[in-house]
Amino acid sequence: MRPKIRVKEIEKHKQREYSKDEEERLSSNMSTFTGQMSSLKSLDHDISKSAISDKSHNTSLELIAEKLQKLKDQKKEQELRLQDVLQPELNRIQRSIADQESHRAMISGNLELLKYHDKHKTLENEMDCLEEELQAIEGHNVAMQEYAQATKQKTKSLDMKARLEGRRGGFVEQIHHIKRKLQTAEYKNIDDRHRRAMIKHDTTQIAVSDLDKYHKALDRALLRYHGLKIGEINKIIRELWTLTYKGQDISNIEIVSGMECSSRVAASKSYNYRVVMSKAGTHLDMRGRCSAGQRVLASIVIRLALAETFCVNFGCIALDEPTVNLDFHNKKGLAVALSQIIASRANQSNFQLLVITHDEEFVSMMKTELAGQTGFSMPEKYFQVRREEGLDNRFYSRIEAIDWDELL
Repeated sequence: MRPKIRVKEIEKHKQREYSKDEEERLSSNMSTFTGQMSSLKSLDHDISKSAISDKSHNTSLELIAEKLQKLKDQKKEQELRLQDVLQPELNRIQRSIADQESHRAMISGNLELLKYHDKHKTLENEMDCLEEELQAIEGHNVAMQEYAQATKQKTKSLDMKARLEGRRGGFVEQIHHIKRKLQTAEYKNIDDRHRRAMIKHDTTQIAVSDLDKYHKALDRALLRYHGLKIGEINKIIRELWTLTYKGQDISNIEIVSGMECSSRVAASKSYNYRVVMSKAGTHLDMRGRCSAGQRVLASIVIRLALAETFCVNFGCIALDEPTVNLDFHNKKGLAVALSQIIASRANQSNFQLLVITHDEEFVSMMKTELAGQTGFSMPEKYFQVRREEGLDNRFYSRIEAIDWDELL
């Protein structure tokens, strides 16, 4: 291969010299062409300048035009020659140079391959000699096995050491982090703070236990109080209902309460109240089973019972249209009940009963019943409100106080 390489290098050198000469020749032609182009541009500039400065020299202009045409023809011939002859030659030379570079790289690679091939043979010979020497040594197989085991154990020990070093570093860093954290305000004097927190926790548990006992006692007391008040209310309702209601289908009404516990908080309780009517020992809910008059009368009776039970110091009772949907007998019973309440509360200084109604017959019943009561003075007047038109054609409310004697 070396003689061939030398021959190829000589050919490469000759080809490079030829390519260099050809490139110089083409460069010279290109310089000549560039100079001609510069002259042509200068002449074109002079022509333009001459045409602008003096238009009277027609003869000189024609000569210059002919010369310009000749130069243009020469330029076109040079361009054609450059395109047809010089450019292919230049491309061929460039391709030849590229092929020479590729050939040179291939030759360098072959030389490098030969060098490594010789080195490989030398190393193989050395390895054969070492293997022969190794075979000549007694017990080399056992030694190789022990060496392999020792190497494996060493590798394993190094891996274990690396893992333990990493864990140790992590523990050390964790210890430093915990020590720094203990110096912060969050964990400073943590033992004393823990002792105080435990004391607070224990005392809070004792207080919670005491409050639980108090709550249970209070709940029992409230239940007892609630039962007593419901009994009082139902007693008054029974008396007023018997006094006012003149029908035969309902003998008594009463309020029934049911206790429910909230699902969110076990300690919170609520009461659901419903009105029950009874007849001959049978109890039914009044909702949906009674007439409008019975509902009105029951509502008034319950309100009077609540006022009688809870409003001892507040004696104001207001009834707005209490006789709606009431027949004559129930209306009369309501008048009797109200008259008895007025007579029983006559000595109470803050008692006042307000009745708002359009029913003059009911007012007459009240007057008759009040006249039959004793131990109190009859009201002097009642107030009548009516709507009247004023002088300005606008309507106003007129309130007049009328004597009881004027009521028929």
